[in-house]
Amino acid sequence: MCYSASMRSGRTKTTSFSLDRKTLKNLKALAQRRHKGNVSALLAEIASREAKFVAAEAFFEKYGIPPLGDDALSRIE
Repeated sequence: MCYSASMRSGRTKTTSFSLDRKTLKNLKALAQRRHKGNVSALLAEIASREAKFVAAEAFFEKYGIPPLGDDALSRIE
């Protein structure tokens, strides 16, 4: 599954991250599979997904829906 990430030149900012070798290797491999090797596009996809999770958490909190417990989260993962 490949997500569309807006990665047009001039619309992005450059930053850096400190990652251990294994994490970087895994990140590059995932970017290769999902975004033709574009790690920036993969990180944009992840950030977009996390923003949706934050919105969902706010929705659940607003309507008194309890957060998922560790057991439920493990099943989902």
